Amino acid sequence: MASRENAKEQRRREIVRAARVLMQKTGKTGFSMRALAEEAGVSIATPYNLFGSKQTVMFAVLDADLHQYQTRLERLRADEIEVFFKAVTLTSSLYASEPLFYRAVLFAAYNAGGTKFRSIFDGPRHAMWKRLVTDAKQAGVIRDEVEPAAFAINLGHIFFSCILEWVNNVISLEEMEARVQYGFAISLHGVCKPDSAERLWDKVLRTQKRLKALHRKRLKEKTAAEQASSSNGSA
Repeated sequence: MASRENAKEQRRREIVRAARVLMQKTGKTGFSMRALAEEAGVSIATPYNLFGSKQTVMFAVLDADLHQYQTRLERLRADEIEVFFKAVTLTSSLYASEPLFYRAVLFAAYNAGGTKFRSIFDGPRHAMWKRLVTDAKQAGVIRDEVEPAAFAINLGHIFFSCILEWVNNVISLEEMEARVQYGFAISLHGVCKPDSAERLWDKVLRTQKRLKALHRKRLKEKTAAEQASSSNGSA
């Protein structure tokens, strides 16, 4: 029985690996389940039997990155406040390494349905934010009255909404990072103890300044693109 389950788990990993390979090649998720099976070296029925749908494979691809991400986060040198902001920067750097791939897989997962997509930010991801909040409470950074699970949900909402704007090409990855960090800074400032208030307020002001600069940059680029389009159309 154990060997059978091990073999099944190995096939799952191969399918997830194959999906990643196919998306890395094209930056798209338009491959067929047949192509996925061929890349994984399994029968056409196997992806359906193990995952049920291609959307579920997309979720598995994202989950496969989570363990590596958490390992890298644990290795970061940061105190109980700075770790929240470094976690965001770590996500941004991960997406920057393969922007077409991550935008494609997140877009595909989202289009599979809001509830299912939202679920990928629950579970282990929620547990990660909850752990960071708990650590901050134990370190005396956050007020004792704050409930870690509730505050972790708030952070997840900020994170989730800004990622969606990047996925839909509304904002740049740099602006996504700044927006999440701004939301985190304001939220943490609202629940922190007095000793940490000044430090977090400074983070709010500095991130706010960065956001203003990024907003001006985005508007300037949009205007330049519109002018270029207008010139090409009248030529």
